[in-house]
Amino acid sequence: MEFAERLNIPPSATLEINALAMAKKKKGERVFNLSAGEPMVDTPQVIVDAAVQAMKEGKTHYTPVPGILELRDAASRWMNTTYGSDFSAAETFVTNGGKFACYALCQVLLDPGDEALIITPYWVSYPSMIELAGARSVFIKTAQADGWKVSPAALEQAITEKTRFVFFNNGSNPTGVLYSRDEVDAILRVCATKNIIVISDEVYSGLTYDGQRYVSCASFPQYRDNVIVVHSASKNFGMTGWRVGLVFGAEDVIKKLSTLQGQSTSNTSSISQWAAVAAYDHSEEIIPKINQSMLYRRNAFVSTFSALFGTAIASPRSAIYCFLSLQVFGIEEIDSVAFCTRVLDQANVALVPGAAFGAEGYVRCSFGVDEKEIGEALTTLHNFLF
Repeated sequence: MEFAERLNIPPSATLEINALAMAKKKKGERVFNLSAGEPMVDTPQVIVDAAVQAMKEGKTHYTPVPGILELRDAASRWMNTTYGSDFSAAETFVTNGGKFACYALCQVLLDPGDEALIITPYWVSYPSMIELAGARSVFIKTAQADGWKVSPAALEQAITEKTRFVFFNNGSNPTGVLYSRDEVDAILRVCATKNIIVISDEVYSGLTYDGQRYVSCASFPQYRDNVIVVHSASKNFGMTGWRVGLVFGAEDVIKKLSTLQGQSTSNTSSISQWAAVAAYDHSEEIIPKINQSMLYRRNAFVSTFSALFGTAIASPRSAIYCFLSLQVFGIEEIDSVAFCTRVLDQANVALVPGAAFGAEGYVRCSFGVDEKEIGEALTTLHNFLF
């Protein structure tokens, strides 16, 4: 059978590693999974109860393509209250997870021959999404020495006549980088001056630590016309499997997304949407609890790693990952794929190679699992390497 050439793209490295780890577990092997891109917490009971109630009430039919009004109202109110934005329900769109939101935006904004900017290290799916739209990714490299942050000058230099947008992942997967208000403002100013769109991936906005306050790109009214925000219920509310994502943007963007989704997936699960209404209605209770759990796990990872490997590592300011140079493991190896393959095959510890994020010589370690799993995983890894 012949397949479309546009599908000659790599599988998601994070999902692939996680699938290999789960396959080992099914065989009865003890696997330490530091590859999963999710907070390993149970969905809060108030959300589960709302889903059950929705089913009891027969809310199991098709919904409007952009999402039920109750969710669009609740999510836009939350966004406006939390981050100082000004979105209406009509400027709010519900998708099958934040990932599909990014994919759909590529489909509605890009034509063959267009360019989209990606800041390296990047979330693994950005380049393939752009490629599937027939466009070209332009990578802007950052360095660990500079805190993995892009400079306005580097961003401006990368913009050409073909540039349509930049993916800006603040609260970064994989680095955990968090930009200040002045830094976000400077990036938005460049993009507004050059008239390109900023797709702001803010799915980790609720998971910031050490007193750091998240700054949304939507909190700058002067740049409103150049900003589209992607959000998700997955990380902030422990709802990864429920698949509820959100797009906040101008009404013309929402209309195009509605057309695309209407001709592809129709609507997000009705039950998941009603569950998400409860999540946003109870956000002030839920998000701080999940944040606190991830903070404890981050601290456990950093302190345990430093004690075992004799090397102090920086504490990420956001998200649920430590992005580590292979050198801090005390090895000479620089091939991250070979390293992660060997560690999973022989030690049953799952990590994600940095090459998948555009940063060879690094690995991504998730601290989304509980403290016990973190301790056992790092101890097993240390014993295997030494």
